[in-house]
Amino acid sequence: MERYQGDWELFLNYISQHYDELKFKYMAFCKQNNYTWDWDIFQDTIVKCHDAIKRKGSLKDTSPQGIQNYFFIAFKLNIKREGQYARNMKKDMNITSDKINEYYEEWYNANHTSERTKLVTDLWKDFSCLYILRYVEKNFDSEHFYLFRLKSLCGYTYQQLRDKTGIPKSRQKVVEVKTYLKNNLKKEEIREAFHEIYGDLILD
Repeated sequence: MERYQGDWELFLNYISQHYDELKFKYMAFCKQNNYTWDWDIFQDTIVKCHDAIKRKGSLKDTSPQGIQNYFFIAFKLNIKREGQYARNMKKDMNITSDKINEYYEEWYNANHTSERTKLVTDLWKDFSCLYILRYVEKNFDSEHFYLFRLKSLCGYTYQQLRDKTGIPKSRQKVVEVKTYLKNNLKKEEIREAFHEIYGDLILD
């Protein structure tokens, strides 16, 4: 069977078909997290994701959820980055035009590394969480996945898990998942997938 023209087209088709849904979802995300919604950043993220996928030639996970995860993490990165730029862009009318590059270099060296590190760290945490959840979902039944998700994302105690779900041996099932992850999923695998998918997006 002939391959689809490109994963970048799958991405664009999905975004166009769910454009309003995603826009309102991300507007709500910004409001809940005290970020400033910016339509231009939303649009720019679509373009950047498209360019990155086209340049790579593929998207690792082309399922609807995979596309959503990819786009959301890129959007979150751009929103946070824009907020940091806005806080640090201080105009100084005493700086002459011939000094702009010099002052910019000083500012960049003083601020860019630490800010970039924080952005990439946050991106890595989000990606790792999603990767682990998908890994568990692929290797366990829905009950194990549900219990692990509640335990890891909501911070439920084992007693709360048992009371909320009524699932027998809930603690044992979560422990089974944790043991499986410890023995089978290595951090290097997650890191490799992270760089493969988002490497282009986190580089200037």
